[in-house]
Amino acid sequence: MTSISKVIIIGGGIGGLTLARACLDVGIAVELYEKRGLDVMLSGPGGIFIQRNALRVYKLLQSGQIYQRFYQQGGKILKGGFFDQKAEPLYINAPQFIGEDDLGVCLLRPELQQILWEALPEGTVQTGVAFEKFEDTGKGIRVFFSGGRTAEGDILVGADGLYSKVRASLNGRERLEEPVYSGTCCWRGYFDGSGLPLDPQYSWAEFWGQGTRFGYFDVGGGRFAFYAFNNTPAGGNDDALGGSLNALRSLFKGYADPVPAIIEALDGEKIYRDDIVDRPPLGTQWGQGRVTLIGDAAHPVQPSIGQGGCMAVEDSFELAKLLLTSQGGSDTVPSVLRQFEASRTQRVTRVFNSSRQIGKLGQADTAIGCLLRNYIYKLTPTWLADLQFKWLFDYQPQWNQTRTNHSA
Repeated sequence: MTSISKVIIIGGGIGGLTLARACLDVGIAVELYEKRGLDVMLSGPGGIFIQRNALRVYKLLQSGQIYQRFYQQGGKILKGGFFDQKAEPLYINAPQFIGEDDLGVCLLRPELQQILWEALPEGTVQTGVAFEKFEDTGKGIRVFFSGGRTAEGDILVGADGLYSKVRASLNGRERLEEPVYSGTCCWRGYFDGSGLPLDPQYSWAEFWGQGTRFGYFDVGGGRFAFYAFNNTPAGGNDDALGGSLNALRSLFKGYADPVPAIIEALDGEKIYRDDIVDRPPLGTQWGQGRVTLIGDAAHPVQPSIGQGGCMAVEDSFELAKLLLTSQGGSDTVPSVLRQFEASRTQRVTRVFNSSRQIGKLGQADTAIGCLLRNYIYKLTPTWLADLQFKWLFDYQPQWNQTRTNHSA
């Protein structure tokens, strides 16, 4: 019979922290281990989209307290869209297409992490503890950490991101193979919007050029996060150009405002650069035995539609719900975890494919390719263009049985 009283989570990102809260809400004990120190765990570059599909999860967790804090702290996702580099609209999207007042909320990553961490009881998260390996005893899981520390529980969840050591350990490896490089690097950061020529009717915007694109979005309090993409070989840096700010100035000098004005506002601000990568979907099975994966550990995607973190949030809720509803049932623990993985496969694979497709469109790098892309978007009716995203918001999480309120 299924009996799960304690979940061990590896990784203190959005997926791990959300799963910890969801488990506590259904009365399952949880221990979360993070190899980074607390200060680093509560950091991160730029901002993140928590779109309506993921926000619906937070409305159900901790009696809606996280949901409320997100809106207090962040910026609503309202009207916005894709533009060409002359700032001419290609596709404008508004919340009304899903019948909501907003499409979600955006926050700076450190502020998101802080809110999720504060939603957990003291001691739930153990930082500075690096996962090494696990042992599935058949009746439980024993986890080994650097320094000789161990922990025991009923299941192990790898929420440790793109280079997941839990995923590698499942395959008997020390580390995972390298992810797939998209051909594109990305700069991230944030800026104060005061005095900048930002169109007030848009809370977000993305500008498409030839092999480059630039976007920004409201993260609350008059602040905006930005991101910029460029087609380039992997592993590059900005040293030859005198730093990231000069690199951005050079790449986007042909763009219309507000892009050059935003770049100038970054002077003195921290700018992060990394390569954009993903991994092909795993199929219907992500783990084995009493071990499973969530979020980027299982299905990392390109950030083209802002759904990577949202998929981790959905994973977290669906796993906790299945653990709750299976208690006392005839299914074994491993079969419950395989049910969870299979139930998520179709949706996360569609997000993976859509993210690659939109990324490829946005990063078109030939003159004729850009001309055709822009022409098609301009001629496509808004209602038809909306269909490429509308399915994302069909997700409606709900607890499917009465549960004791453990949300304090």
